[in-house]
Amino acid sequence: MAKKSAGTKPAAKPARKLLRASKSERQASALAVGARLRSVRELTGMSQRELAKRAGVTNATISLIEQESHAPSLASLHRILNAIPISMADFFALPTTQENVLFYDKDDLASVTRGAAQLSVLGSERRDKKLQLFFERYAPGASTGDELITHEGETAAVIVQGTVELEVDGRTRRIEAGGGFQLLGKHPYRLSNVGRTTAIVVCACTPALI
Repeated sequence: MAKKSAGTKPAAKPARKLLRASKSERQASALAVGARLRSVRELTGMSQRELAKRAGVTNATISLIEQESHAPSLASLHRILNAIPISMADFFALPTTQENVLFYDKDDLASVTRGAAQLSVLGSERRDKKLQLFFERYAPGASTGDELITHEGETAAVIVQGTVELEVDGRTRRIEAGGGFQLLGKHPYRLSNVGRTTAIVVCACTPALI
């Protein structure tokens, strides 16, 4: 009988490669590098092949970046952007889509903070928007932080679940689910969950913060 080959250890290498690739994809997607690069490249009228040639990288590299399947190194991204040309600062200030109608599933919102106070936001792809909408979850005892939030525009919020306390202009007001508040102009405030369950708040502000 033929002797069995060595165990399954060699299979671990592809698995590690897959994990590394997944991490790279997550990093690229989190920064929306691919969407930004595709947008600015198309605005200049360049093909992937032409951009690759100017930047001294392979066509496959540009393709993988735009598919959010590869996170380029800082040096590589700098070389690609110089070939357009566009500065790094201007590149990351670009909106990642030109769509005016945007849809989101519950896991699609961009996370701003995590932990006891979890803030997610809509419309992170468009830096030119005028209105910002936040979906906020506060564990019992959690708040917006020690420092008061200051916003030059207007802020409005509805308490969807739980009981919160609003500190503003030296006053404190407890607000139950179904209630809310609106601040016209600059009024530094702090929001705290004073209930025993998770508080859910939907908050809008204009102009946009993110």
